[in-house]
Amino acid sequence: MLIFILTVFPILASLIIGGLCAYSDFTRLKIPNQYLLIVIGLFVFLQIITFIFPDARDMTPSLLSSLIGAAILFALSAFLFAIRLMGAGDSKMMTAFGLFMGAANVPPFLFYMATFGALLGIATILCGKFKPLKAPKEGSWLFFAQSGDKTKVPYGIAILVGTVFAYAAAGFFDPQTYLPLFAR
Repeated sequence: MLIFILTVFPILASLIIGGLCAYSDFTRLKIPNQYLLIVIGLFVFLQIITFIFPDARDMTPSLLSSLIGAAILFALSAFLFAIRLMGAGDSKMMTAFGLFMGAANVPPFLFYMATFGALLGIATILCGKFKPLKAPKEGSWLFFAQSGDKTKVPYGIAILVGTVFAYAAAGFFDPQTYLPLFAR
């Protein structure tokens, strides 16, 4: 039971921090580095748990797979940042969450992130056209969207959605993943 709690805690906590990142991106178009450092710290904690308790190793991607997944997402997001299609905070957020999902779960992450990101882009355009709020908070996504700035999209939200689906693909939400911990 202890191994289960110690394994699931950093996974669920990372999603809570991801929610804070998405909220911050929505309200201020900024993703605080402190949040991402917490996500990385949670990943390190999870790796320590899998080192101490070998039974937990089957519950998460290997360290090598995690590093490869993060490297792939960093390379892609750094390229998108270089051509000004993504912000630096988005790139850092993708990389941090890539540590948890591992290389095998990068494709579903990218699919769902891109799909939801496209929906956010459409919402940005529609907000600029229809201006649904009378006085959106200055500096927020809606403020810029309603002023016609189509370049500012809170992609942290799309990253969080992609992360949830990648975690599901990794089996993090599947009770069958954790049953071996209780069979002993």
